[in-house]
Amino acid sequence: MNIIFAIFLFINSILYSDNLSDAINYFKNKEYKKSKELLLKAIELDQNNFKAYYYLGIVSKILGDNEDAILALKRALEIQPNNINLYLELADIYLITGNTRLAEKLCLYALQYEKNNDKIFYILGQVYYNKKDYVKAERAFEKAIELAPENAYYYNLLGLLYMEKKDYNKANTAFLTAIGLDSSVYFFYYNLGLSYEKLKEWKKALDSYNKSLKLNPSFETAAKRAKFVSRFITKKSE
Repeated sequence: MNIIFAIFLFINSILYSDNLSDAINYFKNKEYKKSKELLLKAIELDQNNFKAYYYLGIVSKILGDNEDAILALKRALEIQPNNINLYLELADIYLITGNTRLAEKLCLYALQYEKNNDKIFYILGQVYYNKKDYVKAERAFEKAIELAPENAYYYNLLGLLYMEKKDYNKANTAFLTAIGLDSSVYFFYYNLGLSYEKLKEWKKALDSYNKSLKLNPSFETAAKRAKFVSRFITKKSE
């Protein structure tokens, strides 16, 4: 009986290892549905494996299965309660689902242990932005940028904050900085176009929208703004 049980455990360990390894490979290749299927199989074979739950949480988040993501990450947190990254992953999902209270609570908890983690301030900035507490949001985004000055997305968020505050010159500068760091993101150019419109620099706005469309031809919102600005420029020149 002991031999049979040992063989059973051995086979299970091989199956688990194969499922998890294949799941991670699918994840790396952005085949998220296949990855999730194998992660669930891996968890059936070992319900106490941190890595399986962690990847399941991340994959579920990417697929928009937020409830599954929260459950998986909570289980991962039970296994590794001191893993600060898990608190931030959960905070990010709560932010996505509109639960800013829990997102803020998790970030402030993480901040007690990691004072120089840019992602904490990145998420907090969005929490305060959604609460329309623009003073705190600006401080949080600026701190995130101080800690990770190469992150283009932080500048983009700061630009959006300045747009809300109607400080269009600062918004324009932030969007230009974001593009300088990463020129491959279509909505950076769209946001830049919006700031140029507010500054009444119509040709630059049109150029920005066209660059956004070049990166993402199906971006209808940019197409509408480009059409509007183009007509405005034509009428202005008549």
